[in-house]
Amino acid sequence: MSEEIINDEMEEQKFSPDEGSQEEVNEPGEDLSQKAKIVVKKDDETILEYTVEELPVLIGRKSDNHIVLEERNVSRKHAEIFTKDDEYFIRDLESTAGTRVNGEDIKEKDIHTGDIIEIGNYKLYFDSGIPEDERTVYETEEETVLEEATSLDEDRTRFYEEPEAKLVVIKAEGLEEEISLEQEELVLGRDEEVDVVVDDKRVSRRHCKILLKDGDFLIEDLGSSNGTFVNGQKVTQRRLEHGDRIQIGSAIFEFQKQELTRPVPRGRLKVFVKASIYILLIAAASFAVYKFIVSRARKPQEVIMQVSWEYKTRTPIVSSMGLGDLNGDGYINIVAADMGGYVYALDARQGGLVWNSEFRSRGEALSSPCLVDINRQDGELDVVVGGSRIGVVAIDGGTMRTIWRGRTNSAVTSSPSVADVNGDGTPDVFVGTEGGEVICFDGRQGGPVWVFNTDAKILTSPVLADFNGDGIFDVVIGSTNKRVYILDGRNGKTIWAHSGSEEPSTAACGDFNRDGTKDIAFVTSSRLIVLEGRKGSLLWDWKIPQAAMPTENDPFITSPPAVADFNGDKILDVVLSTPGGHLYCIDGSSNGERYLWDFGLSSARKSSPALADIDGDGRMDVVVGDGDGNLIVLNGRSGHVLNMLHIGGKIISSPVLGDFSSEGIISIGVGTSEGRIVAVHTQTKIRKNQILWGSFGGNRLSSGFIK
Repeated sequence: MSEEIINDEMEEQKFSPDEGSQEEVNEPGEDLSQKAKIVVKKDDETILEYTVEELPVLIGRKSDNHIVLEERNVSRKHAEIFTKDDEYFIRDLESTAGTRVNGEDIKEKDIHTGDIIEIGNYKLYFDSGIPEDERTVYETEEETVLEEATSLDEDRTRFYEEPEAKLVVIKAEGLEEEISLEQEELVLGRDEEVDVVVDDKRVSRRHCKILLKDGDFLIEDLGSSNGTFVNGQKVTQRRLEHGDRIQIGSAIFEFQKQELTRPVPRGRLKVFVKASIYILLIAAASFAVYKFIVSRARKPQEVIMQVSWEYKTRTPIVSSMGLGDLNGDGYINIVAADMGGYVYALDARQGGLVWNSEFRSRGEALSSPCLVDINRQDGELDVVVGGSRIGVVAIDGGTMRTIWRGRTNSAVTSSPSVADVNGDGTPDVFVGTEGGEVICFDGRQGGPVWVFNTDAKILTSPVLADFNGDGIFDVVIGSTNKRVYILDGRNGKTIWAHSGSEEPSTAACGDFNRDGTKDIAFVTSSRLIVLEGRKGSLLWDWKIPQAAMPTENDPFITSPPAVADFNGDKILDVVLSTPGGHLYCIDGSSNGERYLWDFGLSSARKSSPALADIDGDGRMDVVVGDGDGNLIVLNGRSGHVLNMLHIGGKIISSPVLGDFSSEGIISIGVGTSEGRIVAVHTQTKIRKNQILWGSFGGNRLSSGFIK
């Protein structure tokens, strides 16, 4: 995998979209006046029809190619089509997997109508547009559809009715919920003279058009500045399918098409009606049985894990990643920061970069990135991250531009948390520093709202909850001076502080005593401590067994515990990672007298836990990585291993979970000490594009979703 990335980087340096190989490329002459076409297929399914508007035509995995092929066995800049001496040629751009024409490996070769170009798992059917250029005749999918559309049914009746279609507005200011596609051509853009006016500065005056041709709806980019995207892929022209998502600027539409059906011959109508009634009765009975079974029990399902993709980073990943939609296309992105100070934004579906490159910050990125719409301008998520030299930086999620930088007197050693505490409608940012300062940065401009000094190094991250009942989030944070502070979110003044005998971890919050106020759970080198949230009095604690105490070779780490009701008694329990490779789940109803289970399969240190219902039984399960490179899923009730997958390297960062593939299944993302981001798919169903555990601590409280 790493060799492929290195090769791709070399290719990117050698061939850029602006350079190509211009010394041999000509514009087509009179004999090439007809536009060439390329039909791209995968597994015999047409995924793209591309009309050659300009030369050379660049083909590769990177989004700025003319033809984008997203699989990892396609190089970033894989091949190009150009003309020479009034003929079309294809040239391999020193790709990793190579290029084939009609089954033959090539470096450079002339191509003609009927030739089949093979790149990875894709087949590109070439048509020069010149009738006398044909070598072979092949039937395209478009011809097949046209033939079927004009064939006769049993009643000898032709069908000339055009299909009905519409655009459903997912996100676009000032537009109706639906746009009918009744006319043969519909132009979208910023100009007031176009058919659909999209009020967005990133949309060109005449951006794209949708047209009806031979029964198919096509979308065509009109030379826009920022491009037209279908399902996240930049297109020049493409046939639209039902459910396709179209994005121009920050506006998103969903294409919906009503498929036409042929009438049933009269002789079969009665049989059809009777069969339909029987089918409906059977379906109703089956559904009733299904509801009865589901109401009685939710049977756990087998947990299957398989690596979906990997991305090689420049340096190790030790902090947790963040999940969210940065570019407004409706799909989840993964954001990670490495020890070299690089921030990566990846498409969670296949692991490709969303930004043109990594964001380079100065110094080590010691904190987990936080995803939030910090500029409140485009409705898209932005990225907030801290580092050893940069203080805090807010990055525009769509453009990778710096929104603001917040200066600190020392390295930012905690992951940011966000909440609007000054009432201006913009989330403010909270961090702790190596110098002992807790800082609230104004989300609009990056200046400090307030600063609180603990006079000791802060290695924990701020957790936010309302403790004094004023409706504003307050801050829980611990320091190496062995104190835990509750600070008023409005002004940074101390509400109360807990003084202990050992350094605390990052906290987790939940209502343990069910009084309506969040309580606080944190870990020290010897105990789990749960404090009452209103005044800080001790609710209960649990002594860590001697075998799980820190040692010189396995010291105390300020990883947070996580809270949820694991055993179904409606009282919060706590799961925590300890030295010696142990995970303990403490029964909250016992006031620290017993634990529900102890998992310690190996002595390798486990990451902080992430929570989600992985086996579908309606209860939270626990996901961790360990120092041996294993990704482990445990049943939350019993601590039994549901599945374990060896990834390699050390997994230090807490996992993140959500629907990476946009297919409604749970995926798990982790970073490793080798400098890899790994995505693992399961087969457990969830809501499409749902995020289950999207950042360090999962949410502001480091808690599961309590049913």
